[in-house]
Amino acid sequence: MSSSEARPQSDAPVLIVGGSLVGLSAAVFLAHHGVRCTLVERHPGTSVHPRAVGYYPRTAELLRQAGVEGAAERAAAGFETHRTRAGVTSLAGEVLFSKEELEGGDDLGDLTPSRLLLLPQDRLEPLLRARAEELGADLRFGTELLSFAEDPDGVTAVLGGAGGTGTFRSAYLVACDGPRSTVRESLKVPRQGRGVLSRHVSIAFGADLSGVLGERRYSVVHVKNPQVTGILVHDDTLTGGTLIVGYRPEDGESLEDFTDARCAELVGAAIGSPDVGVTIRSRFPWDMAEQVAEGFVHGRVLLAGDAAHVIPPTGGYGANTGIADAHNLAWKLALVVGGAAGPGLLETYDAERGPVGAYTAEQGSLQLAVRSGGATPEQRAAAADALTVTMGQAYRSAAVVREPAAEPLPVASDPRALHGEPGTRAPHTVLLRGGAQISALDLYGRGFVLLAGERGAAWTAAASAAAREFGIALTAHRVVPGAGGEDALTDLGGRWPESYGVGPAGAVLVRPDGVVAWRSHGAAPADGEAAVLTAVLRTVLARG
Repeated sequence: MSSSEARPQSDAPVLIVGGSLVGLSAAVFLAHHGVRCTLVERHPGTSVHPRAVGYYPRTAELLRQAGVEGAAERAAAGFETHRTRAGVTSLAGEVLFSKEELEGGDDLGDLTPSRLLLLPQDRLEPLLRARAEELGADLRFGTELLSFAEDPDGVTAVLGGAGGTGTFRSAYLVACDGPRSTVRESLKVPRQGRGVLSRHVSIAFGADLSGVLGERRYSVVHVKNPQVTGILVHDDTLTGGTLIVGYRPEDGESLEDFTDARCAELVGAAIGSPDVGVTIRSRFPWDMAEQVAEGFVHGRVLLAGDAAHVIPPTGGYGANTGIADAHNLAWKLALVVGGAAGPGLLETYDAERGPVGAYTAEQGSLQLAVRSGGATPEQRAAAADALTVTMGQAYRSAAVVREPAAEPLPVASDPRALHGEPGTRAPHTVLLRGGAQISALDLYGRGFVLLAGERGAAWTAAASAAAREFGIALTAHRVVPGAGGEDALTDLGGRWPESYGVGPAGAVLVRPDGVVAWRSHGAAPADGEAAVLTAVLRTVLARG
């Protein structure tokens, strides 16, 4: 058979299109949940360009669940002191302003066991690739999606690569193919938002920056002088970095203007020292935009990351939001593909991540206005801090059982003001399990988890029965002030009841993604714990 002839492809329940940060995250999370998935990426390998560099503590928590956080922390160790955002005339010139970035140290210890990670995308992607392969994901680099067709039972894709062209059958297709998504364009999904705000080129360069930086270490540097205006990020080796500059096609500028010589001139002006030699490694053009797709779920095709929403990079929310998309979607696909949940559970992906995508894109634009100095008083008031945007999200969907008479929460709130409300991230508290100190977050990430108060044994018994009835993984524990038996966790700090908003006879059900699905402040009404929990799970699993 010649390479141009069709050849059979092994099928999988989920086909992921796009092997960058979000696609690889989707492969990791799906494989973590035991879902066979195949990823196709037209490039021969992971990114060679640094691109995204910062991951907030909530993103680190998601990587923690899938066994990636430790490797990412080790890889990011060289960036530990890169915590200062500054404005300069050049690295060798005057410092115009200096501000400490969000830190992941003791000041966040009440919120999370994780911390802010600074790690260029080209160094995180190989870690995700290795973990996905370790978990059994089928990753096919150098393979491109040529076309696809959906029918009531699944998606038939035509793939092409070095080995020829063939068809691939999957139950679902997840589009992680970036802001110019061919999948989204094929579906003709419109987008809302302010559109393209400006056009930019990221220039990856090599240079010995040790002399001009000295003891200083920056997370982000805003450079402005007569020769160049841009943003510079340097790596932990001090042997290179990335300079981001804009260009204006409406003024006759084009990508062709950015020759190696021109790029070296711009980087040299940003460094500000004639003694530092510069080499150009790569260029990456991109658009700063605010665009959100009208719907993330289109039959058996699901949009994630930049294919679903393009967020202005001011604030660094884009990669974090895309990884959270993949995390939200993975457990739902696992339950639907496995038959434990109805297809309606996938509709909650759109209901939950759609508002978050729109909100976060707007916050990126607000941060752009604030940092550029042109924000109105109203814009300044509406701009939220990074912890609120990334950790304080609240979902409203059929996969969340609202409390009677409770006022709906905004899309995002200060996480310190949240106390286990359904639809919000389950809080971090310190617990003792089997003699080892853990975070409550370490309980989440596989199946459902029910936590009950010290007098909540009826809830834990009901959870065991419900798990058998629905065929799902559901682990139940009581949380007690002191040692309380095999099914109990010790509340070391005494914060669990307040953090989760339940009493000694109450309980809370946490979804596989670490989001609270339901809670009861006290014991069940007359119909009993088993009936209540069964009704809750039937709703959450779309098994009505």
